[in-house]
Amino acid sequence: MDLGRARYLVSERGGRDLAGLPEGLAELPPTALATRLRREYAPPEASALAEQVTHRARARRRFGTHGDLLFTREGLEMMTHPAVAARRAGRLAEAGARIVDATCGLGGDLRACSWGATAAVGFDHDPVAALLAARNVPSASVARADATRLPIEVRGVALLLDPQRRGERGRRFDPAAFSPAWDECLALGAAARIASLKGPPGLPHAQVPPAAEVEFVQVGRSLREATVWLDGAGRERADGRPLRRAVLLPQEAILASTEPEASATCQAPSAVVFDPEGCVTRAGLVRHLGARLSASLLDPQVAYLTAEHAAHDPLASTFAVLDVAPFSVARLRTRLRERGWRPEEIRRRAFPVEPDELRRLLGRLEGDPVTLLCTTIQDRRTVIIARRLRAPESSEAPLVPGVARQ
Repeated sequence: MDLGRARYLVSERGGRDLAGLPEGLAELPPTALATRLRREYAPPEASALAEQVTHRARARRRFGTHGDLLFTREGLEMMTHPAVAARRAGRLAEAGARIVDATCGLGGDLRACSWGATAAVGFDHDPVAALLAARNVPSASVARADATRLPIEVRGVALLLDPQRRGERGRRFDPAAFSPAWDECLALGAAARIASLKGPPGLPHAQVPPAAEVEFVQVGRSLREATVWLDGAGRERADGRPLRRAVLLPQEAILASTEPEASATCQAPSAVVFDPEGCVTRAGLVRHLGARLSASLLDPQVAYLTAEHAAHDPLASTFAVLDVAPFSVARLRTRLRERGWRPEEIRRRAFPVEPDELRRLLGRLEGDPVTLLCTTIQDRRTVIIARRLRAPESSEAPLVPGVARQ
């Protein structure tokens, strides 16, 4: 978006025009939407309004709501999910210091911070982003500035940094190519009272300092980010590793590396198999989850867990094992037909065949719905046929079917 369109959108007239648009415009194809708006507005204004209609519809799909925010395409791509922003804002506010969002973008995090903080300040190097953020978060002070040359002293503040990870050629995966570079973000964060650095979910563990905390944050089924926390004290932990957490929202389910860890001893598939959520595997906390569930690994290289008895935790899906067999498409198809089972869901870990491809190879099957857990155990391709177990409404444990093995 150019600066002229941004100035129109934040103006009183632009606000009236946007608020006065009829419902349902987002359902129109782009060409029809542009044609419809150009009947009433000049071309630059019609284009600006059409962009907002499209962006707000996308924001609804991503976040469930958009409020009355103004968006750019790039800003919406980078915007933090409201549930993640609210959790981060709560922890930053606990520091009791002024919150400074040094890379505020369109103001998603800044908005959450400004609701509870006595003072919240936002900066962005992009003039369009800074202008829209000031409109999106009127309760905060927003100005244009580069995160590495802020006009304020960061020592003593609660600092938030979300480096740009998109360039002209798409996503950047090398932390040194972020803007600001990841090392610069770490240096800035270390100078603050507390700092929250937002990274991609695939942030290499080696990029997290030993004195930091890192949270792998997931919303629903989507792993959203790796959040690195620096407290300014720089205290390295005894094991020389950062504290790690798996966080699942909106349930607020949390697992930390300080919790007990299950033995590394592996066990063949038993009555129940657990499939940990992505935030658990990224945080390297599968055995910690195993201790919580009284479960063991199936294989040292695979995140599936198994146990004799069912247990339920938001951080894992629980499955009752119906059958276990070496993988063969023909054998699996025959087994499913004989037992009257239909693969409703196919999951895989350390398995070479994509779920959609396996479904195609199996062909049409009828019967009771089951889940296929496809994996590798002791270098052997294995399929576990299972049925999902939901958390019981009462304290009475669910019955678990027996296990058939070939």
